[in-house]
Amino acid sequence: MATSFYEQPEQHPHTPYDVVRAALEFLGDQWRALPGPWGTTGHLRSGDHIPFTVGVCEAGDLYIRNDAQGDSVHLPFTSTDDLPAIGQAIAEVVGALY
Repeated sequence: MATSFYEQPEQHPHTPYDVVRAALEFLGDQWRALPGPWGTTGHLRSGDHIPFTVGVCEAGDLYIRNDAQGDSVHLPFTSTDDLPAIGQAIAEVVGALY
């Protein structure tokens, strides 16, 4: 069934900001999360101010980027996946990108 241009797009249950907030549970209390503009990204800052960005690539997968180094990793998650599992995966990838 085709959708009309004027129909409301399907809502996603988790934004990139939700994802970075979920990652805080696994990263510890020296990290903080910030929302990005228009809800399109979420940002993590380590205790020593290393910035990371979490967003959605053109293919619809999540990515995390170490903004200081430019290194990034794509994760095979969508916004409908389990939020704690996504948060844990983000925390694990941060360790590899740090």
